[in-house]
Amino acid sequence: MTVFKLVLVGPDGFAAPGGAQLQINTAGFHIHSAIHRARPDIVAAAHCHSLHGKAFSVFGKPIDITTQNSCLFYDNLGLYKDFGGIVLADEEAENIAKAMGDKYNCCILQNQVLLTPGKTVDEAIFLFSSLEKQCQVQLLVDAAAAGNPGLTKRTEYELLLEETRGGGVSEVNELRGTWAAHAFFAWVVLSLGG
Repeated sequence: MTVFKLVLVGPDGFAAPGGAQLQINTAGFHIHSAIHRARPDIVAAAHCHSLHGKAFSVFGKPIDITTQNSCLFYDNLGLYKDFGGIVLADEEAENIAKAMGDKYNCCILQNQVLLTPGKTVDEAIFLFSSLEKQCQVQLLVDAAAAGNPGLTKRTEYELLLEETRGGGVSEVNELRGTWAAHAFFAWVVLSLGG
């Protein structure tokens, strides 16, 4: 992706001057614009039909807090169970934004996709990458447990957060998303020979 391929889209859904004059994804526009209207604190939203995210989304449940990395999603993950297919109307997009509310920075759309808004582009990308990896871990854990949830154990961190009602978790997640994304982006640039 280069800056020359980025399309600046106005609230009317049309490419605005100042960006590439390329066709946009209508469903993506509806979803992202609804999120920005509902959450003025959001600067960017990552949304991709990734392999493990799609596979895990069919269960219509949040990930279990079973590993240290999964703690990032404790009390930070919405679930939209009523996904109606390709979003071609504002009503469906508004329902997705409502599933995230003003609290969650991650959302699983059942039978569809992962969605991770952030206060920075870095945070949105880091949360998406982390949630995709955690969906993969959850699928592996569920397969290894062969449907026996008694084999898995909740993390002590989750139990501690429940006792303290999650105080300060959102601030930690935001900072973690920002600094961790920088390392991820540096790795991408180096791996591409940049």
